[in-house]
Amino acid sequence: MAEARGVQLARKPKGARWSGRLADRLAPYLFISPFLVAFVGLFLGPALYALVVSFFKYKGYGTLEWVGLSNYSVTLQYGVFWQEMLNVAFYWVAHTIPMMAIAFLLAVVVSSSLVKHKKVFKPVIYMPQLVAGVASALLFKNFFGTNYGILNTMLGVPIPWLEDMNLARWAVVIMLVWRSVGYWFVIYLAGLTSISEEVMDAATVDGVSAWQRLTRITVPLMRNSFLFSFVIDAVVTLRMYAEPNILGGKAGAVCPVGMAPVLNTLVLNMQAGRFGQAAAVGWLIFLFVAVVSFVQYRVLGGRRREG
Repeated sequence: MAEARGVQLARKPKGARWSGRLADRLAPYLFISPFLVAFVGLFLGPALYALVVSFFKYKGYGTLEWVGLSNYSVTLQYGVFWQEMLNVAFYWVAHTIPMMAIAFLLAVVVSSSLVKHKKVFKPVIYMPQLVAGVASALLFKNFFGTNYGILNTMLGVPIPWLEDMNLARWAVVIMLVWRSVGYWFVIYLAGLTSISEEVMDAATVDGVSAWQRLTRITVPLMRNSFLFSFVIDAVVTLRMYAEPNILGGKAGAVCPVGMAPVLNTLVLNMQAGRFGQAAAVGWLIFLFVAVVSFVQYRVLGGRRREG
């Protein structure tokens, strides 16, 4: 029977065999076609269109007026743009380190044998991530309010948390840490489960202490997870918009320049009808994201040693 079936397959027409191979090759692309269509239609196409518009003076209607690199040069000479970039850099540096430390330590504790009811702690720690950014900002605005804020009511002192720019920026940092810990806790928890238990058991048998296992085995093996969190968190912080504006803005206005995110320049240009300028700002942000990601990969990823 097997020999007969083999003869039948061998006698199968070449056209049928070729069509079968073509179907096998096209099947994976058929499954991912919804993503490809959405990616091209909602991201790649608009991004390329914005790149073209960034070289023109365009009000959103009418004709396009060629200005070359003028939109980019004007943006790079705009002092507010660089102040907003410094604000974003502050937000990222100030909240990433404590966020990563808290999330990693929580993941280590929950994954250890010290915690018995893991199914209870996991959703509780992740829950802040489910709160929308606007809702989180409104919540923290009530918490840090000067006159009727929860924190000032508890302290009994009217501290101007959101009026003083230095204090307001730290309020944004605290909110970012609160929202981000749950997400990266899950990422680090997944990374910890990929570490072989045999390695830890062998280290324990050799007399390695718990602290040495954490610093010399766990942390180095979590290198890829830390790299991923640094890069993604930098991208998310660069495109942050709602949180600082809701915390520091008044009567529907955007927040002061001293705590404004870089997306404020893009949005304000769009509101003023300067779509070419807004497109240039968007592509400059993209270039900054690409440079930051590359630098982080080179610094944290490093050059892997062979062998």
